[in-house]
Amino acid sequence: MFRGTLIAQAITVFIGIYIAKLYGENAYGYFGFFISIVSVSSIIGTLQLENCIVTAKSKEESRQWFRFLTFSIPIVITLVFLLLMSFSMVIELEKLNSTILILAFFGSLLVTYNLKHQHLYTFDKRFLILSNTKIFTAFFTVLFQYLFYTSFPILGLIYGFCISQFTVLVFNFYQHNKNLGKINFNKIKTEIKTNSSIISYLLPSNVINSLGHNLMPILILFFFGVEKAGVYFFSTKILATPLFLISSSISQVYFKESIDLKKNKDRNLFKKTKKIVALNLVLMSCFVLVINTIGISILEYFFENQWADLRSFILILSFLIIARSTFNPISSLIVVLDKNKTGLFFNCYLFAINFIAIYLGAFLNDILVTVIVVSLFGGIGYLVLLNYFLKQLKNNK
Repeated sequence: MFRGTLIAQAITVFIGIYIAKLYGENAYGYFGFFISIVSVSSIIGTLQLENCIVTAKSKEESRQWFRFLTFSIPIVITLVFLLLMSFSMVIELEKLNSTILILAFFGSLLVTYNLKHQHLYTFDKRFLILSNTKIFTAFFTVLFQYLFYTSFPILGLIYGFCISQFTVLVFNFYQHNKNLGKINFNKIKTEIKTNSSIISYLLPSNVINSLGHNLMPILILFFFGVEKAGVYFFSTKILATPLFLISSSISQVYFKESIDLKKNKDRNLFKKTKKIVALNLVLMSCFVLVINTIGISILEYFFENQWADLRSFILILSFLIIARSTFNPISSLIVVLDKNKTGLFFNCYLFAINFIAIYLGAFLNDILVTVIVVSLFGGIGYLVLLNYFLKQLKNNK
């Protein structure tokens, strides 16, 4: 699993840097706008019920959830985008952004369906296929983005992403076509009532969390222009890659171990958590140091006169990424310690910070003010949250 994630991220970053030089800031700004919408919509699209595929008590129950989501996803996604299109007409969205919104509809369908298939692979413990699909998705994405550049120098990134997702979806349906069949709606209705907290709590919490992380490229595009949005999106993409790798390799294992340790009232949970936090802090600090010295010099040499402000954005956002790296891999403590309300309040805080940052930056007509506010107060928020949970673990020793 980690092998697939590592290879996929390596392809995305190293080949993606060349793709970034090819397309430039403007194309990446629109691509960031597209990805932000898709990221939030894919969470709403499943209503977070894809988790029930994995937590199902039997194979038949898991298949029922798979079939139900196959039916429900296009309905939910369509409703979401009807609302978005209505909103876009009210604010008189420019023609290109309206086109991207339509493409985001198809992109959201593809991503959400692939997410559903990934959870079925997880239930069946077909981790090799799950790992390989991550590699194939990354490879096909950069391949198609490169091929589309000549014909579509602005939207080629989006077309390449969508074609890649479609290609992987065809493979996924080939693997799971035998699992499609009649839906037992009475059974699903009963299970939804049993898991009502997923829709009533987990869904809004994760939507707010996703908005907190994905809203900024959209806001920057509208208030500061597509070029600045592209630089911000690319900066976060570079900085977040090692964080994603660390979270992928540690979080699932930590989640399972923390549950077991808590059940057994083992006092080692606090010590284990501190070690993980310290390790993540050291690893991310080293990466941030390298990327802000040698790394940025290499990138500026490679990009030549492109990507202005990249050095400033990476430097300022480094604090936020380091702070996130201390908590993200152990974020399952929110569930383990039953601190869901705390998680919801924190997500609301991040959401509010985005709007405050944009308001101050627009008022002072300085994009760097926006980035500083997001990084500083977002980072402080993560550190406060980390301190809160460490104290909870210490008190429960």
